[in-house]
Amino acid sequence: MEEQVVQQYREAAEDGDPDAMNLLGWLFQQGEDRSEAEQWYRRAAEAGHAEGMFRFAGMLQERGETAEAERWSRQAADAGNVPAIGGVGYLLEERGDLSGALEWYRKGADRGDAAAMRWGGLLLEKSGRLDEAQEWLRRAADCTGMDQVMTQADAMMDLARLAVQRGDSAEAERLLRKGASTLAQADSVPDEKHGYALMAELLTLLASLLRERGESAEAEEFFRWAADNGHAPAIVQLGELLEEQERPAEAEEWHRRGAEAGHLRSTLLLAMLLMEQRRPAEAEPWLRQAAEAGAPPAMDFLGSLLEKRGDLAEAEQWYREAAEARIDHSMLRLAYLLEKRGALADALHWYRNSAATGNDWAMVAAGALAGRQGDLDEADQWYEQAAQAGNEHGMYLVANLRMNRGELEDAEMWFRRGSAAGNGTCMAMLGILLAQQGDVATGEQWCRRAVDAGVATAVTDMKAVLEAQHGPGA
Repeated sequence: MEEQVVQQYREAAEDGDPDAMNLLGWLFQQGEDRSEAEQWYRRAAEAGHAEGMFRFAGMLQERGETAEAERWSRQAADAGNVPAIGGVGYLLEERGDLSGALEWYRKGADRGDAAAMRWGGLLLEKSGRLDEAQEWLRRAADCTGMDQVMTQADAMMDLARLAVQRGDSAEAERLLRKGASTLAQADSVPDEKHGYALMAELLTLLASLLRERGESAEAEEFFRWAADNGHAPAIVQLGELLEEQERPAEAEEWHRRGAEAGHLRSTLLLAMLLMEQRRPAEAEPWLRQAAEAGAPPAMDFLGSLLEKRGDLAEAEQWYREAAEARIDHSMLRLAYLLEKRGALADALHWYRNSAATGNDWAMVAAGALAGRQGDLDEADQWYEQAAQAGNEHGMYLVANLRMNRGELEDAEMWFRRGSAAGNGTCMAMLGILLAQQGDVATGEQWCRRAVDAGVATAVTDMKAVLEAQHGPGA
């Protein structure tokens, strides 16, 4: 900020010039001296300066003084400040007065204010009135003027988002390219920092569309521009794109940049890449950072890492956090660790939760633990669910349980299904069951298949069962 310019405006402001007061507020706001900016905006507003009222209202709104912000916005609108009209609408929308908000947006739109058009369009979209929303947003996108250029680009981005939602990626791409071009060709923008952020967002969305259809070279170019300007979604997607292209060193560089900037997704991706590369010691601090920031996949990976090295108490802690966030692998591993240390009721609870998500091995484990605790009916239910889900071991267990209960027809059916799936133990048990029922020849055939499938003692076991029933030489 030029000290000489500031001094000139300060002298004029001290002499009572409201324009100078407002300009001083703007200069200090651009320099991020919000306290000094607010002081001069307040003085301009109290001197009756319409833009000063509007800008002062904006600062009040940012710190949550909405009632006072609305009072000054209304005064600014009454004094002829057009952006303040939409500002009143925005404050009404914030407090839930949607019909009142739309009325003020309409007033601002009728005066040519692009921001009011855009806010009105977004409100109509939230209300489900998509055709009207698109019409308002198109009006905002078609506005011209240096002070409207950023709202134009914002509106084009909103229209692109709606186009994606209805499956029109070509129209979305056209709008995003036009929005980026509009910004790039502008002689200046009211807020340069916001301008760069908006350009980064437009290019990231455009690059995402290009990435989806395989145009990775142009996508990478746009991601890089946005990532170099600190846009977190671009940093994440650039790293992912580089991984897809099997460029792990470059991917790691961008994941690390994002992680060091505090972006949670990048932190998680970096940790997972390091784990894939068998660099657990390097991965662990990033996993911890992501887990402590509340990322359930990081909790799960951290639990696995700790379990492998024998830190079972801490592994259980992280598995529990991930399990409570509905990570299925963590539910199963937590249940296993709990069962291992004898917390059987808690273990069964988590086996059941995991099984309820469709995990067939959790169904088997839930059945086994329920059976150990004497509840054979629950064991049978879980074994059958696992079998119905295609789990061969579940087929064997439900068949064996029903055979022991004397439900031989059901047992044979499940042994046959397990045998058809290639399960050697089911083949052996099917052979023994058939031999017990008098079909020794077929039983022996199944037992020999079981031997070929790796159950070495199947034929011997069948003969031992028959001899136990009928005596030697049976």
